[in-house]
Amino acid sequence: MSESSGSDTPPRRTKGQRRLEHVLERIPIAREQLLAAIDDLAPSFTVTAIQEAAQSGDPRERNKVAVIERELDVLVSYLEELASRGLAEAQRLGAISRDSEHPWESLANLGVILKAAATRLQAVKDMRNELAHAYPPASWQALHRAVEMLLSDLDSYKVKVYDWLVDCGVLR
Repeated sequence: MSESSGSDTPPRRTKGQRRLEHVLERIPIAREQLLAAIDDLAPSFTVTAIQEAAQSGDPRERNKVAVIERELDVLVSYLEELASRGLAEAQRLGAISRDSEHPWESLANLGVILKAAATRLQAVKDMRNELAHAYPPASWQALHRAVEMLLSDLDSYKVKVYDWLVDCGVLR
């Protein structure tokens, strides 16, 4: 039996790395669910379609809006967690220094995402938070706008953050 220095064995993944991998796996599923919910709502995703479903006497119609709201919430949470955990892991590895900015601002400052994308993502998060307290029709307009903004940045964001995590050595 030959002695092994252990260099052939990949290093153990941390809890943070495992969670990042899980989030990266779940984002496409949540995106797909959001798109399916939008398709179920109406032929076109409009404020009027949201309003009609939300005001419907049929609970199945109202649930279409609830699914969109839920998947928006899930995706925003995943995107924020991807940023915050990714930054924490990169800091742990010494790839970046710690800063006090919001995670999306930090990613923009590092050149991972555009500042405009960070601003839009923060706006989507703010709208998502306001949805919990908004009253119709403001909530229908906010939901529509938040979904449209999120979907415009989602794919690019995921790819850019993933590539950065690989470049930093956080993910393999």
